[in-house]
Amino acid sequence: MIALLLTLASAGGLFVVANAAGAGSVGFAITAALLSFGLAPFVGDSLQRRIPDGVWAQLSLSSTAARRWGVDLFNAILSTVGWNRHVLALRKGRSERPTAQMDPRHMRAAALGHAWAFALHIVSTVLASAYQGQLWAAALLIIGIVGHLYPVLLQLRILTRLRLLHTRLGADQNRSG
Repeated sequence: MIALLLTLASAGGLFVVANAAGAGSVGFAITAALLSFGLAPFVGDSLQRRIPDGVWAQLSLSSTAARRWGVDLFNAILSTVGWNRHVLALRKGRSERPTAQMDPRHMRAAALGHAWAFALHIVSTVLASAYQGQLWAAALLIIGIVGHLYPVLLQLRILTRLRLLHTRLGADQNRSG
């Protein structure tokens, strides 16, 4: 319900700004970016509660695909600038557990929030482009890819690795037990 309400509020806000300043304006681009980054955590948390575990079992990103898409490079950049350390500090207590015991819900919520925000960026990019705001459309697209698409891919890669680890640990326990 929260995701639906925030999506409607975002659409309404973008509609107001598009009518007042124009969909090809800097104000529209800034509004879209602020909405996507500001509301994504709330939307992601709301959506992850509604999606069954079985759906997540079907989603994966292999190490080969991650390398080809530059997800590993993106992760290395996040580590270099200190973002990953910052995120782990925010999850203090959760991150101190062994990897095999990590609860994937926060990663799923992050992936869904970023996916929602990426969709918002795509819609905003199309609107800005339709109203001759090619510069702002390009900016929205780049921000959407770097700020939302790559985090979705990174979260999917982490979830895939976590699922593989759980599978291996389960197989090891069955052999030893």
